[in-house]
Amino acid sequence: MLADDPETARRISSARGDWILQDSEWNNFKDCRNLLSYVVDVEYDQSILLWHIATEFCYNLDSNDPKYKDVLTKIEHCKTLSDYMVYLLVMQPTMMSSVAGIGQIRFRDTCAEAIKFFSRRELGPEVSQKDACDRILEVNTDVQPVDVKGDRSKSVLFDACILAKQLKSLDTKKWGLMCEVWVELLAYAAGHCRANDHVQLLSKGGELVTFVWLVMAHFGIGEQFQINEGHARAKLIVGK
Repeated sequence: MLADDPETARRISSARGDWILQDSEWNNFKDCRNLLSYVVDVEYDQSILLWHIATEFCYNLDSNDPKYKDVLTKIEHCKTLSDYMVYLLVMQPTMMSSVAGIGQIRFRDTCAEAIKFFSRRELGPEVSQKDACDRILEVNTDVQPVDVKGDRSKSVLFDACILAKQLKSLDTKKWGLMCEVWVELLAYAAGHCRANDHVQLLSKGGELVTFVWLVMAHFGIGEQFQINEGHARAKLIVGK
């Protein structure tokens, strides 16, 4: 699809995982359509944490499994983007202030719930990451987490557990999907962070999100970058 009109360019810049789940080959998979709620029915900061924890679960289960050797590059790309987006959310609050929502609170509550979970089961630091992930994924999530913990805690730990279980049903295909979702989440942050914050980071060497912002500006993606009809304008190829 060509982003050769303002409406298409605007839709690309506003996508945060929903574009790839709705407008591509992935939409033919029923399990993928069920994943939409994890991007369209939650706040952006919540979506980052949900997909980060689900990525972590899947990474620790798949990265050393010979069955996934053909998608190992995608696995590593997902892990890198996932870690980076949480780094931006937690460690660059000024940069992400326009999109972060209550991300800091969600992160704090999620960490607290994880610590409580492991403490109750007397699981210490000697437990491997894979074993820790296995123990969390063993939890029965038939009951919605909000019904168990109430709405005071903003933890997304077990909501992410449900997401990870749904992703597991896609087997090796999930890593291609997750890569594309993470790219959209990164592009959304790049297009919605304030321009002044991007400029300040450039003076310090820049962040990946800022270079993505510059690429988006080059292609006229995003309302602040839109080039009016009659001016020279590049086209961005999205999908096939």
